[in-house]
Amino acid sequence: MKTTKVKIMLILLGLLIGSTLLFGVGCHNIRVSPKPPEKVLAEKIPLDIGLYMSDEFKNYKVSENRLGDQWSYTNLGEASAAQFRLGLGLIFRTVEIIDEKPPFSKPKTITLHAVIEPMIYKFLFDIPFTKFQVYPAMIGYKITFYDMSGKVLFTKMVDGIGDTKGQPGFGYSENPARAATKAVEQGINNALDAILASDEIKALVKEVTK
Repeated sequence: MKTTKVKIMLILLGLLIGSTLLFGVGCHNIRVSPKPPEKVLAEKIPLDIGLYMSDEFKNYKVSENRLGDQWSYTNLGEASAAQFRLGLGLIFRTVEIIDEKPPFSKPKTITLHAVIEPMIYKFLFDIPFTKFQVYPAMIGYKITFYDMSGKVLFTKMVDGIGDTKGQPGFGYSENPARAATKAVEQGINNALDAILASDEIKALVKEVTK
């Protein structure tokens, strides 16, 4: 009887060690690769917008421990910056990358009606125990619009949810990358929708076109 119990304990210990070896393989670098936003408008918003993106935003990364491994999402800021630049270009007449928020320290050679500043205020994820489970991912964006005096016209906060069921056969980084990519795509699309629905933007258009 005691021998049987000992064998069972050894088997369970072996399974535990095996699980640890299965997941404890070090650091995983995760890169998101979102598809470009698609916004089809009958006519672009007749505003010339400055896009200010801080180094903190462009270089945003997350690295956390899950299941004994380090999971590093290395290009969340880089991919988000590219998505915002493309997406805003689809809905505004012109979009110019600028290196500071208004009021500007030096006169600009371009004429702008407003400036937008995107930020990432959160990124949450988890790694399930098996690849067949859902890989959760959520990213939160904060969008601030300024007039040319530096006054905040409005601030919007939107989330992107990327929860995706895992698929077998992929490497360790593939499933979490798919979930994070979906979160970025949805978050940027939600941000663009919030801008299009903004009463403050509509009021600014009326002011500059009257």
